[in-house]
Amino acid sequence: MGTTRRFRIVIAIDGSQYSEIVLEHALDQAARHDSPDLHLVTIVNNKADVDFTKRWLARTALEGLDAFSNHQGTWRTRLHVRVGKPEEEIPNLAAEVEADLLVIGNFGVHPQRHPIAEGVIARATCPTLVVGLSGRAVEANPQCPDCVTVRETTDGERWFCDAHTSDVELRLSTLLPTTMLSRGGTMW
Repeated sequence: MGTTRRFRIVIAIDGSQYSEIVLEHALDQAARHDSPDLHLVTIVNNKADVDFTKRWLARTALEGLDAFSNHQGTWRTRLHVRVGKPEEEIPNLAAEVEADLLVIGNFGVHPQRHPIAEGVIARATCPTLVVGLSGRAVEANPQCPDCVTVRETTDGERWFCDAHTSDVELRLSTLLPTTMLSRGGTMW
């Protein structure tokens, strides 16, 4: 008689205030699965920081799990503190535990010489959820006012004005009737 494999989530946090947001998103994902296997990981630069970081990680994990206390009995949580480069150690752990999901933040306490999240994604062997800061300005291309008008007047049936409708650049959006959404089941 075989046991079912637990859904494995690696959660990378770094001690910043932002870590709480990353942990919250990861625990939300865990709540969607029966008996998940959680692996919280923090990377430090040198061995002298390991003991302090272990205590911090344990406190942080317990505080986060308290918010999801109705699930704690079936959840398994392991804590990992590693010495090295986050962009290497985080995906290494995910591969070692054969993670089904890796949750990381896009920002944190590490030097911003290079985006750590990009390095992790490039090396990750599983789906990765990158948690961004809500309320942070996103530099988007300015929208064409005519395209905005077309979307509003057609209730989303058309997205682009005549100047931006092209056979070369194809962008499709489909509005699903609410009757399809209320039936349940898969959409594809």
